[in-house]
Amino acid sequence: MQLNKRSLATFPITILQTLLGWAAIVFCLGMVILFGLQFNHSPKLDTLWVVTQLHLYGDPLLTDIAPYFNSKWPLSSLSFVPLAVALIGFGVKLGANAALTRARKGIAGLIPAEKGKAVRAAAGLGEETEIGAETAQDREQLLKKYREYEAKLKGLKKKPCTFLSIDVVGSTQMKVGERENQISATFQAYEEMLKKIFKQYGAWKDAWTPDGVMVCFLQVDLAAAAGIYVLQKLKKFNESDNTLRTPFRLRCGVNHGEVQIYEDTKLEKVVAHEIDVAGHMQKEGRPNCLWLSEEVYNLLADKTGFHPISKQVDDLNVYEWSLDAPPPELKPKPAPLPARATLAGAATPASIVAGGNEPGWPRRPSLRKSSRVI
Repeated sequence: MQLNKRSLATFPITILQTLLGWAAIVFCLGMVILFGLQFNHSPKLDTLWVVTQLHLYGDPLLTDIAPYFNSKWPLSSLSFVPLAVALIGFGVKLGANAALTRARKGIAGLIPAEKGKAVRAAAGLGEETEIGAETAQDREQLLKKYREYEAKLKGLKKKPCTFLSIDVVGSTQMKVGERENQISATFQAYEEMLKKIFKQYGAWKDAWTPDGVMVCFLQVDLAAAAGIYVLQKLKKFNESDNTLRTPFRLRCGVNHGEVQIYEDTKLEKVVAHEIDVAGHMQKEGRPNCLWLSEEVYNLLADKTGFHPISKQVDDLNVYEWSLDAPPPELKPKPAPLPARATLAGAATPASIVAGGNEPGWPRRPSLRKSSRVI
């Protein structure tokens, strides 16, 4: 990658920063070696060129600095002056490095960015690449790269997934007035129950919140069956494992769709409309019920227990599975009787077809034969 104006302006500081860094490392290492030479060692070690140079330049420095530590160099006993000097040198290195970094950023900020530069992250390269757009040829190159990456993004494979969202109803209120140990133990047992069920029904991925979970299945029926089984296990859980005064009630939502998700993808990092709809189904649902859309309902092989309700979520008709019967307001209204055509081709109201009367409509004449003889 070619150097721009900012890189050229900050190049001297970068070189100085590098040189000072290495010099400080060599200095600190030399002080540590002088400290170590105070211990018993082979006489041959003192004849090495590196050691003689350290004594030549290091001993006078330590002799001048030692009085500041109420000490002398060299001592007949062990002296920690070299280590103290090494630590001071390392601290000076850190301070100089921070100062030079601020100076380099300050100089770079004074130079305006070059016009016509498009910076993109090169896919698969792990670095940034600059593409100039100063000329028509550069613009064509930029557009070509854009089309290439756009085609790669569109070509990413999508996997059909079904998402099950479960949340505890009124979890905050459930914990009021309860002991911390009871809360922790109960919610731990609840989470263990869910994980066991998810494993039993072949869950692929999951993402947990403090009181909720989003689970990804690779089959629609497994996701719906897992949600239903969780609801069915609630009664036993509340009787045996729930130590709180309030029984657990859950809302469940299911949705299906194709999502760009892979083996190494963390579910909490996936952003997809299909996941959002599953969450919306759960949030809008009734306690101890599972909601899913009509489209997902049609994909189920086993539709036992599901019934339509007069609700829509994200403009989708909703089907419900519940432990209890739905309230009257959620029962779908029966469709009106179809209009029936007369011989003249006009539509006859269903009430009249059935023989009833409505205000403003004439009474339907009887079709029975008259008993009078003509």
